[in-house]
Amino acid sequence: MFPQSTTVIRAMSGFDVNRSKVGAEALAIFLANKVNEDLTTVPGIGPAAASKLAEDVEGDQSITTTHQLIGKFLTLKSKGISQKEHCDAMWFWLQGRKIDAFRAGIVRSVAEKCNIMIPGVYEED
Repeated sequence: MFPQSTTVIRAMSGFDVNRSKVGAEALAIFLANKVNEDLTTVPGIGPAAASKLAEDVEGDQSITTTHQLIGKFLTLKSKGISQKEHCDAMWFWLQGRKIDAFRAGIVRSVAEKCNIMIPGVYEED
């Protein structure tokens, strides 16, 4: 029997702000500026991730703008769920869209941007 690697266990665990690889400067710039419709302005989203989000997936709307991505995050905020469950929902949704890199950073960036617009939606603690 092979022991499970820590990487596999962590990959299945959902959102963890400590796994964000988004730099402080990139996050600060994103948070300070107005929402730009270009998805690649979201820290952690490059051309490959933007392309994956734009794909048609049965039962899910394609995401082609930052506004839609923010909307997706907000639609995942169900009544009575915790902040952790909300961020996990976004993290797993990104995983389902085959976003394999920077998921934690994307969730953190969108969550913090939303918290500026709607205080209380996300707190890093």
